[in-house]
Amino acid sequence: MSTTHSAVQKATAEVEAYPHGRVPRHIREKQVLALAEELFAEKGFTAASMDELALRAGVSKPVIYDLVGSKEELFKTCIARASGELKVQIAEAVSHQSEPISQLRAGSLAFFKFIDEHRQSWNALFVGDVASSFSTEAESVRKQQFDLVAGLLEKATKDIGTQVEYKFLEGTAHAVNGAFEAIAVWWWEHPELSCEVMSEWMVALLVPGLTSLSEFLNIRP
Repeated sequence: MSTTHSAVQKATAEVEAYPHGRVPRHIREKQVLALAEELFAEKGFTAASMDELALRAGVSKPVIYDLVGSKEELFKTCIARASGELKVQIAEAVSHQSEPISQLRAGSLAFFKFIDEHRQSWNALFVGDVASSFSTEAESVRKQQFDLVAGLLEKATKDIGTQVEYKFLEGTAHAVNGAFEAIAVWWWEHPELSCEVMSEWMVALLVPGLTSLSEFLNIRP
């Protein structure tokens, strides 16, 4: 069961705890957002409709607009929520590992599992004609991921007792994020490849470069 579907079930259960017509606004809004994330994940931005969202939520379309605004506003809200969730999931996965390569592997797998559950939304955000309409949201996602990776790199160097100029950490974080974003876009056309395969591929691709970089900067991996 996907994380998105689990969120829908939980939010719907909260709604069903109240009599019809007496559901608190924040509870209904939580359900609508969960359903919207599931709908966007299934169909992407263009094919998803507010009519279908209203049908799934069991309310009228005016109620949907009142709760979450237009489809564009709703998608932006869903992207912001998903971006925060992605950051949390990667950080959580990495926190259980102590070695840099193990951290890379855990973070990589968390990334691809998340993208696998949000393929349509990821595609709408970074690929094709629709993407230009959400450039601000795309940059926000990139910024969050950059902050996360740069922070992890900085911690890793401190943990082994080495000081590295921030510009090198910054450049490395941008390079790593760029590689993951590019391969996730490519993965859109090759869904037959599993999250595990994609993760191991990226580890095999990045480790030699990061090792060489550590030697260049006089630090040990």
